[in-house]
Amino acid sequence: MAIRITNGMALADQQKAYDENVIPESKRISRDGLTSAAKIDFTKAHAPLLFIAGSTDNIMPSSLNYSNYKKYKDHKSITDFKEFEGNNHFVLGLPNWKQTADYILNWIKS
Repeated sequence: MAIRITNGMALADQQKAYDENVIPESKRISRDGLTSAAKIDFTKAHAPLLFIAGSTDNIMPSSLNYSNYKKYKDHKSITDFKEFEGNNHFVLGLPNWKQTADYILNWIKS
């Protein structure tokens, strides 16, 4: 069974990722995102944000991630964007997860 978060991975690796990481989730999560409770005021100052994207992500494409980054970017807050070439949505489950985690850790430290 192929799952979208692991697109581009071998079928056996996709199945392993599914078996080890997928948990049942409430259907309310996605539905609540369509209500006024999910409204974002992009003009407010915010905590530091690092948007990370995988170039082969089919769930949250890099272009959509970048678009969100631009909405949050302002002079009052720290906001950055980093695209990881060849990564899908399963960012921290990929073989190169340590390089991604190191990038994030260095960003936090800086």
